[in-house]
Amino acid sequence: MTSRDPEIHIRVATLGDLPTVVRLIAALVDELGPPAVADRVRPLLSQDLAPALSSPLVRIFLAEYHGTAIGLSRGDILTTDPVFRLRPDHRCGYVDQMYVDAAFRDRGIGYDLLRCCEDWFRQEGITHALLHAAPKAIRFYVRRGYRSNREMFKRL
Repeated sequence: MTSRDPEIHIRVATLGDLPTVVRLIAALVDELGPPAVADRVRPLLSQDLAPALSSPLVRIFLAEYHGTAIGLSRGDILTTDPVFRLRPDHRCGYVDQMYVDAAFRDRGIGYDLLRCCEDWFRQEGITHALLHAAPKAIRFYVRRGYRSNREMFKRL
């Protein structure tokens, strides 16, 4: 897959990429914090991500700079989301995780990774995508056409 940056190559991750995917998601978890949550989540990443890399309902895209993975996006096809249950096609795309190493941000790589998820959703006949954005990422998604739509969250 192409990136606007000719030095960046984007490809679909495989099960053999599990250590790389875990490393990138761990960096995302560390960045989002808090440290106590990151410390609890990090050891669970391999067992969470291995089935995802084998699932036909999940696609993880890796952005590589000269062969080194510097970012990823994860798209999931949800088949039971309550928001879409009354539509003729009750499936929707869910952008589950997005991460670009800080040294490579502001080069359009995040946009390219997001576009990979959206293109895959379209190929699968999906007409809607949703995501949950970290507060500091909201502007990024709004600039790409995403908008807030009623969802609220409360920790119980």
